[in-house]
Amino acid sequence: MECNCIPRFSPLFCSMAHFLLRFRWHILFWLAYFIGWTWFSVATYHTPLWIALSVTMAFFLGQATMIYLTIYRWIPRLFKPRRIGRFFAALTGTILCGAAFTTLTGHLLLTTTTSTYNYPLPTFFGYVLAGNVYWEFLAIGFFTVRDRLRNERRNQRLEKEHTENELRFLKSQMNPHFLFNAINSIYVLIRKDPGLAEHTLARFSDMLRYQLYDCATDFIPIEKEITYLENYIRLEQLRKGSMLDIDYSTDETVAHFSIAPLLLMPLVENAFKFVSSFSELPNQVRIRLLYADSQFVFEIGNTVDEFVHTGQKKDSGIGLENVRRRLELLYPLQHTLTIDAAETYYTVALKLKVA
Repeated sequence: MECNCIPRFSPLFCSMAHFLLRFRWHILFWLAYFIGWTWFSVATYHTPLWIALSVTMAFFLGQATMIYLTIYRWIPRLFKPRRIGRFFAALTGTILCGAAFTTLTGHLLLTTTTSTYNYPLPTFFGYVLAGNVYWEFLAIGFFTVRDRLRNERRNQRLEKEHTENELRFLKSQMNPHFLFNAINSIYVLIRKDPGLAEHTLARFSDMLRYQLYDCATDFIPIEKEITYLENYIRLEQLRKGSMLDIDYSTDETVAHFSIAPLLLMPLVENAFKFVSSFSELPNQVRIRLLYADSQFVFEIGNTVDEFVHTGQKKDSGIGLENVRRRLELLYPLQHTLTIDAAETYYTVALKLKVA
């Protein structure tokens, strides 16, 4: 905490300011305690003000010492399963000592200054003891609830930070896979058609810009994600040429809502990675994007060679697991991911509830 004090006194003033800021609620409570009990004594028993203040001070010293000793020493050190007996022994001793101090001090003040005071010492002790028990357990309950709420907030903050770190890690894991596929595609094009490779490289640069800057947020407009997917699909179409049939369609209703960035890319990459390479049968990647009743539907399928069919189920590995984990974190109970691995066709259907 910064403190713009006179240089000579700044350490002292800053320490006082820090103390007042940290214990402001304690100070306000005990100030109200002093005012309330002093006023009560004066108004009810017509006790002179200085005597009422002195008696209130005796109660304050006994009860405040008892409360803070319990809260800041006995609970942290002894309130544990194996030390619970010691805790209750310490608690009982603290209450009794506080009551004894307040009783002796208050009784002495009242008997020497107030002629109308006629309470026997045992009666006065019982009154003080009952008050100490009440204030002690009230304080324990208050501070226990406060600490529990603080722990819950801290755990929620740590869980949020953990989730954000995990999401950043999962998102970063997609980049090497994407870069490998895209660079390999451009490499193939350089040998076939340098002019087309140059145009594709410019498109690839736009894709990287999107990945580096637009994807920095948690959610992006679906229109940007679609543009990114279409660029990737065009790149793959150029790389594979006529040997691959791409059936792609986006319904006109797929607009004006947001989605987690790069959520669909691993599914698209897997489809192109594991698509069949038949010489006499069609090789196809089919993609559908739909939106209706606040539900976004993404379907993608690809033909597969029979001998790599099991491989797609297994090796879609990191990408598919990342998608599952991101869905759990970002869309809990708001998504369904269905995989249908037929003999020659592999299909993934993702449904998201979006605003």
